[in-house]
Amino acid sequence: MADEIINNNTQDNNDKDRKKGLIIKIIIAVIALAVVIGGVFFACSKAGKGDNDGLDDDGDTYGFETEVVTDENGEAVTDENGQEVTTEVAVKYEKDKKGKKVAYKIDENGNYVTNANGDKVTVPVNDNTTKFNGETANTGNTVTTGKFTTGEPDDTTGTTKKNAESTKNGTTAFSGDDIVPETGDSGTEVNFSADDTAVIENMLEVPYLYLSSYENSDGVPINIAAHTAVWMASRDTGDIEDGSGSKTFPAGPVVLNLFKYYGQTVIYFKAQCNTYATGANAPISYSRENDTFTITGYTAKTHNVTINSIEDLGNNNYYKVTGTVKEANDSGCKKKKVVAILQKNKLDPSLGFSVKALKWS
Repeated sequence: MADEIINNNTQDNNDKDRKKGLIIKIIIAVIALAVVIGGVFFACSKAGKGDNDGLDDDGDTYGFETEVVTDENGEAVTDENGQEVTTEVAVKYEKDKKGKKVAYKIDENGNYVTNANGDKVTVPVNDNTTKFNGETANTGNTVTTGKFTTGEPDDTTGTTKKNAESTKNGTTAFSGDDIVPETGDSGTEVNFSADDTAVIENMLEVPYLYLSSYENSDGVPINIAAHTAVWMASRDTGDIEDGSGSKTFPAGPVVLNLFKYYGQTVIYFKAQCNTYATGANAPISYSRENDTFTITGYTAKTHNVTINSIEDLGNNNYYKVTGTVKEANDSGCKKKKVVAILQKNKLDPSLGFSVKALKWS
C-alpha cells in the first residue's frame, strides 16, 4: 500500500513537472514571438527614418487640367457655336485610398481651392496621360496633363535678327504626348523681342545654374533646382541680394515655383533638398516636421548670359536658345556657352517660358 502511494505521488509530481515545463515553453515561445514582431516593427521604423520618411508627397506633382467655364448660376458657358467654353486650371495630383490619381484645384500660391463647405475642389483628370505611380505624374518626355491654351493670343514678339521671321502669336498648348526636343536639335532662327530676350537671359542667369546639364527626359537635377527655388522665392519677395535675412516658406508654393520654371515636377525635391543643397552651396533647407523651406540668403549673380540666337523647333512653341556665358562676381564659373530648350507658356506669366533642357560648355 505504501509503495502504491509513493508511486502515485511520483506520478503526480511528474505530471506537475511536465505541465510546468509546458507552461515555461509556452511563455518562452510567446516572448520569442514578441521579440520577432517587435524587431520587425523596429526595422520598419528604422527603414522609415530615411530621406523619404513621411514624404508620400515628396515629389509633389502639379499640372493643368481642362475645366468647363460656368456662369454665376453654375451653368456651362457656351460660345457662338454652342460649344462649351473651357479653361485650364492648375492642379496638384494626389492619390486616393484606392491609389487612383486625383487632381485638386489650386490657386496661384499653390493652396487648395475649396467650395462653400470647405471641401477641396477636384477637377476631372484627362486619362491621356502618363500613369501615376505615387511619386510623379511626369515620366520620360511627358510635360503635363491635358491641354493648356491662353485664349487671346499674345502680341507677336519682335527682333533679335532683322532678317529672321517673327515668332508665332500665342503661347503653348500643352499635351501629355509632347516630345520635348533635345539640345542637339536644330530649327529655323526667329526674332524675339528685347523684353522676351531679357526674360530668357534672366532665367538662364539663375545663380549656379551652370552646375548641371540635363535633357528633359533625364529629369531636373536637384542641385540646380535648389538654387532655382531660391531665385524664384527672391522674385516673390523682391529680395535678390545676400544678407536679406532668413525667411521660411510653406513647401507648396516653393515646389510649385519649380514646376513653373522647369515645366515639370522636380522629383523628390523635398526629400533630397538638404543633401543636394549642401553640396551645391544653396542657401535653402527643408523641414519635414513643419513641411516648410527656409532660405537663409539670396545668392548673388554667378554668371551673365548674352543670347546669340533663338531657333524655332516647330513643335508646340519649343525654342532652342544659344548664348554666351561670362563669369560674374568671381564665382568660379568657367562655362563659355549655354544651349537651352525653352517652351513658351504661361505657367508663370511674369516669366512666360519654362526651361526644358540645358547644356553648358
